[in-house]
Amino acid sequence: MKPQRNEQVYSLIHSQEMVQYMWKYSIHKQSTQIPLSVAFGEDIDFSLLARAVNIEIERNDCLRLRIFREAGRIRQFFLSEYKLDRILVKEFSSKQEQESFFDNDASKKLRVFDGETFRVVFFRTANEKSGIYLLVSHMIMDFAAAFTFFKDLIAVYDSLKNGTDMPKPLSKYEDIIIKEQDNKELEDRISKQYELLKEKILPDRRPVYNGISGQKILERQRKLLHNKSLDIPHVYLPFRDATHLVKCRLNDKDSNVISEYIRNNNLSPEWVIQLAFRIYLSKINLHHNDSLLWVLCPRRRTVKEKRCGGTLASPLPWREILDDNKTFIETARQLGETQAFLFRNSDVPFTAVRHMERELYDYSLLQTANSMMFSYLPSSEGSFGEREFDFTAYNFGRYVMPVYALTMQDSVSKRFSFSYIHRISLTTDEDVYRFHDGVVRTLIAAVSHNEKTIGEIIKEI
Repeated sequence: MKPQRNEQVYSLIHSQEMVQYMWKYSIHKQSTQIPLSVAFGEDIDFSLLARAVNIEIERNDCLRLRIFREAGRIRQFFLSEYKLDRILVKEFSSKQEQESFFDNDASKKLRVFDGETFRVVFFRTANEKSGIYLLVSHMIMDFAAAFTFFKDLIAVYDSLKNGTDMPKPLSKYEDIIIKEQDNKELEDRISKQYELLKEKILPDRRPVYNGISGQKILERQRKLLHNKSLDIPHVYLPFRDATHLVKCRLNDKDSNVISEYIRNNNLSPEWVIQLAFRIYLSKINLHHNDSLLWVLCPRRRTVKEKRCGGTLASPLPWREILDDNKTFIETARQLGETQAFLFRNSDVPFTAVRHMERELYDYSLLQTANSMMFSYLPSSEGSFGEREFDFTAYNFGRYVMPVYALTMQDSVSKRFSFSYIHRISLTTDEDVYRFHDGVVRTLIAAVSHNEKTIGEIIKEI
């Protein structure tokens, strides 16, 4: 879909170039789609909600962003207006039917270059909840922007229903795109951050690949390629990117114990859960304590950016070398220091970091030491007023990394949940369940005693 009315045309900004890079390593563009739903325990008036969606499209300019190709480059522009004439409404008789329908829809490619950058579906669940499903291109929204969409949409709906003033306007994504066009100050900042990142995260010592199925992927590829010394696998395989989604939830007892530990020790849930991932990865990978994961940095520092749609998030390499003699709490705070450093230097584009990796370690285009993408979504209690809500992610069917681990704590039940989107050519569902069970054992072992060291936890689990 190309501009028709002399709309201003823009180049992609760095965070969008990350999406374009992912397209290069998957012929299936579903790998850059975000499928989410929110369901509420009330009967929502869908005709009124449809009006709210069209108002949201006016308020949230990323929903009017369109992508096109021009002279071999991807470019973008904003429509001045756009409306949805019809929104599909689904009635589900079971949770299985609901998840099957949305998993299937999430794996259908959005026709981004034909103007289809998102899809919306309203639904009612078997237990009489009302919900909104959004499938959106990562080129126009990241996870933070998608949650902003849901929050603002419900606020608009409430204003229509109650006859009150509209909520505070959202910030414009277009303003950020304009600011990042040919911005020398930004490029100078990126250059400085690049050197800091190179020194801190990717030192001279070559990273080790720690997979969720242990050394299985490496062993398989060593045999296939007749290369016994292969230490970094080939995982960016454009044609073999089909995925399964495995969902796991901790029970109330374990969730409460972990929550109390986090609260009593003033720790971030993200540090604690991610550290459990790293400890168990070390356990099943020949006790290699050097782990490198990709994490999504939201890059929303100001109030204006936090109230903005669009794609601003950027994946960054989070490398952590564990010390067996340090306690779990000490190491969790070490992760906090690394996170603060990454967030301060989060302007470095994914493409630049990927180039840095290949330059330092002589990787091929298909190789990486990163075993997964890890994300923790903070609990969003109060995001929808007094409403209780179910927030669900679905399987988009294709992905470029071996695993995408999405973790969060439910805002109502306080249970921790884990969603693993994994490449079936590299890992099996059984691998994922085995890994998850190990992570849970690690968490329980870690929170049972404040002075327990990393080495003691690895022996215990």
